[in-house]
Amino acid sequence: MHDPNSSWFRLVVALGLGALGSCESAPFGQDQSLPDFPAGTTPAGCTPLVVSDSMVSTDGIPLFWPTEKTNNPKAQDAKYVYLEAGREGLVLLGPDIPDTTGAFALQSQSIGLMSSSLDPDALPLGYRVFINHDFGYTVSINDFEEEVSLARVDLCQQNGSFTSQFVFVANAGASGVAHDITITAVAHSTTISAPTSPVTVEVR
Repeated sequence: MHDPNSSWFRLVVALGLGALGSCESAPFGQDQSLPDFPAGTTPAGCTPLVVSDSMVSTDGIPLFWPTEKTNNPKAQDAKYVYLEAGREGLVLLGPDIPDTTGAFALQSQSIGLMSSSLDPDALPLGYRVFINHDFGYTVSINDFEEEVSLARVDLCQQNGSFTSQFVFVANAGASGVAHDITITAVAHSTTISAPTSPVTVEVR
């Protein structure tokens, strides 16, 4: 039995209720509206928490929203986001979750590939992001052959909620399609948000 007065219990309840509320106002599958700031930057007045992979650089890499890189005649499908390998990057919005005391803090933060627990030799399933011991994200990718790398995650605490941006880089030498990228918030291995709308990325 969980102690209803514990900070962890309050965190899960608040995040869970917030996720349900966001589902009502923004049904699953509905495109998220893009904020009015350039890709790869943060809103005015926000000092973001940043979790980055030191092995993945965005230096000199232009970053784009998905809508800026669709309808490319070179792509297999007009809906695919088309990126040039080693030369372009993509910014995806994570799910909004309610602000809860203690969750907006970095502790043992990391970005790493997410592998199957049943077959460690299988292709990775996406990425796992740890913000702290209690909170993080899973980035699920179908048919993933490391066409893109997750370079960093920027989190902002504004207007009673956490917003997040996930910055990907098209890997040099990659050629393939990363299908249905979705992002889900997780607390203590419990999913606390609906997944974001899937985005498919082709890299050539």
